[in-house]
Amino acid sequence: MDEILSQIQLFIFDVDGTLILGSKPLPYSREVIELLKAQKKDFIIISNNSSFSLEENKQRLEKSLEIQLDYVHLLSSVQASIYYLKKNEITSCYIVGTANMIEEFEKQGIQQNTENPEAILLGYDKTLTYDKIAKVAILLQQEPRIPFYATHADKTCPVDGGKVPDVGSFLKMFEEATDRLPDMIFGKPNDIMIKLSMKNKKIGSENVLIIGDRLETDIKMANFAGIHSVLVLTGDSKKLDVENSENKPTLIWKNLEQLYEFLL
Repeated sequence: MDEILSQIQLFIFDVDGTLILGSKPLPYSREVIELLKAQKKDFIIISNNSSFSLEENKQRLEKSLEIQLDYVHLLSSVQASIYYLKKNEITSCYIVGTANMIEEFEKQGIQQNTENPEAILLGYDKTLTYDKIAKVAILLQQEPRIPFYATHADKTCPVDGGKVPDVGSFLKMFEEATDRLPDMIFGKPNDIMIKLSMKNKKIGSENVLIIGDRLETDIKMANFAGIHSVLVLTGDSKKLDVENSENKPTLIWKNLEQLYEFLL
């Protein structure tokens, strides 16, 4: 383990189930981030959760972990989606998401368009209404030429007290209603966020480690990108799940204590 950790120049952390659960910090998460900051080691915290703006994501992590973070340490499926849309010169979408999520896109020149959008983008919309659901369903059926995108495909999101439906559950609903599957999903396990995390850094894949709690997103993305991975058993996936999964992590930890001890 020490041999792997000693060559890591970029630590990538998942959020929900890895650093925090609901609004509470998980064991050693605050201490690990504090040590990385004190030792001036490079780290990025990535999240599939697209319901938050960049500012909201920063505020909730700072409040939960009781630490200060810079924007360079934060990345979500919202930024991954914006990157892809801009790269492909898409400037108007019917964005199904929270008001703050939509504002993030509009700041980057991608306008909300409910009438004749160039694409449909489904995010984790905590303000989802039946009117929005019906609008998407009709557009998907009437305009099959319109690309259908999703910020991520997590079926549930962990919150205080349990789990709630996430974008993956919404996608199942639209598949049942319209027979349409998304043309692309931007969040994990897509490796866009890994590429953005490594952008302009002179490091190789052997120098990058992601730590997450889900085999089907965090670990699958790591394997796809060819980087090291740690499955922490503080969230969704359990040790028994590894035996039955094709997504094998490099290491398995109970929590972040082993990284904390290594950094000490």
